[in-house]
Amino acid sequence: MQQNDTRDWSRDLPSSLNFSQEQVVFFIGHSLKSLYDDVLAADMPEHLKALVLKLEETYPP
Repeated sequence: MQQNDTRDWSRDLPSSLNFSQEQVVFFIGHSLKSLYDDVLAADMPEHLKALVLKLEETYPP
């Protein structure tokens, strides 16, 4: 006779992927930084520079 075992076996398996929230945030932050480093290093397009200047004149920092 077959046993009907509805236990969740995933809870019994040890997990080597127990990251703390700080580790996850650190990893995601560094991944995003490496992905967008070239975007951040690029010059701002002229139309955006003009818009920023206009905004700074209207609303001084």
